[in-house]
Amino acid sequence: MKTELETTDTSKVSASSKRWQRPSYDVRESDDAFSIRVSLPGVEREQVDISIEKDTLTVTGRRDRAIPEDWHPLRREIADGEFRLGLRLNVPVNESKIKARVENGVLDLTLPKAEEVKPRKIKIS
Repeated sequence: MKTELETTDTSKVSASSKRWQRPSYDVRESDDAFSIRVSLPGVEREQVDISIEKDTLTVTGRRDRAIPEDWHPLRREIADGEFRLGLRLNVPVNESKIKARVENGVLDLTLPKAEEVKPRKIKIS
């Protein structure tokens, strides 16, 4: 049976906070782990923070672009500013074995499931 992930409500951060952007992401689940890919074009690893508390994974950061002073765009769709992605896993993970890497604007996360929730085969004696 597969687990359903929930996106947490990031609009309730605080009454005075700015609006967060939510990056695009993909999630895959296997018997052993969750694999999450987050699209973060133009974001360096130093601009990303990843945390996990209880069963919620949070990815936050900031995307800044250096725009020349004399540049006046006709259309602007690439957003700058802060982003936040919150995912409720609903399954305990082994926090000490979480792996994260950024390559070509994609954050790849591997969150191994805790041993007690992994399926196991029972031998018949």
